[in-house]
Amino acid sequence: MIEAKNIGLEEARKIIDAMLEYCTVKKPGDPMAHAVVDSAGVLVCFARMDGTCPIIRRMAENKAYTAIMWRMDTRDLFELRNKDPNMKIECFGEPDRQAVIPGGNLLKTSDGSIVGAVASSGRHFNEDEELALIGVKAFKEL
Repeated sequence: MIEAKNIGLEEARKIIDAMLEYCTVKKPGDPMAHAVVDSAGVLVCFARMDGTCPIIRRMAENKAYTAIMWRMDTRDLFELRNKDPNMKIECFGEPDRQAVIPGGNLLKTSDGSIVGAVASSGRHFNEDEELALIGVKAFKEL
């Protein structure tokens, strides 16, 4: 039998709280959305700032989902696709859920097990990724 490890709600809330504090207090700007999914890509915790448009909400969840489905950070997938412009992500299924843009990062335990993913959306993708990495850091500090 295989036992899957998953991020829990309590940990996911702490990750989201760290991300919200960073993007509202330390680096305020455009409204953002943040998502944490478990190792199957199922949403565990989500937060959006006031004024966040609907597509931003969807992108945050889809970036986290994409990281889980590909088992890689979305920055790596973005760069992989850019190296081969003929690579058609939509051929791998669920084209409406694939978000091949930086800002979705895996959450791994110290033994390398993937327990979930975190993502941010709402600003330039480099800043989205910066916020997602704040979430990864918060996870590692739990």
